[in-house]
Amino acid sequence: MTQDCQTIIDFLGCDYELFENEPDGAKICARHEELWEQGRSEGFTPLLIVVSDVLAEAIELAYEDADLEVAAENAAAVRDDILQKAGTVDVDAFLSARLAEYTEMHEGDDITGEFEDCEPIDCLISINVKNDIPEIILAKIPTANPWEVAAWVPMGGFNDCPSPAGQVAVFRRWHERYGAVPDLVSYDEWELEVRGKKPVNDNAGAEALAREQFAFCYDIVMQAGEDCDSIRGLANRLRGSSTWYFWWD
Repeated sequence: MTQDCQTIIDFLGCDYELFENEPDGAKICARHEELWEQGRSEGFTPLLIVVSDVLAEAIELAYEDADLEVAAENAAAVRDDILQKAGTVDVDAFLSARLAEYTEMHEGDDITGEFEDCEPIDCLISINVKNDIPEIILAKIPTANPWEVAAWVPMGGFNDCPSPAGQVAVFRRWHERYGAVPDLVSYDEWELEVRGKKPVNDNAGAEALAREQFAFCYDIVMQAGEDCDSIRGLANRLRGSSTWYFWWD
């Protein structure tokens, strides 16, 4: 176990399993699914965490943001501070302001795009595409509220990536509206899965969701491939998809 992994585990302070140099993404996802079913009855939320030095540093910065000494015994206070701040976030105003800013940045450009057919996504990209991740923690986050896991792994607040409090607030909205649950986090990624509800399947619903996701994560449109580099391009991908991917450069 690396020191970065130990830093993250100390902050979590909960039960976990560790995958080291595991090349089989399907095996990791299958174990996550088993814990999801178990967690529903036992009151925890399983979360896959991609270990890195940048994520370990982000956790140390979270102590500073809460004006607390970097020590495992202060971790709960850091989480409580994030959750308290999340409760003050007006999600409508937050997303609307970001969408207006990004739209103004591209005034004169066609960032709306067109509706086209597109294959949906139903797997975790970070694990199933990459097979060279040295350490992945599968943590049993002790909360029955899945959106709160963003307070347990505080990343963000850089390059337009929302703060942990903003993430908590938006994830709660998406859980209540769409059944979305955070499954995986790295220092610059989140992946969510739609559970308990059907994925959006109509153009209007997909575009409304795509506008929110673009506001939340500018890079998934503006640094996307040709088939997804517009709001409706993202909507095309969201139609029928059970997995949502977010990445910040």
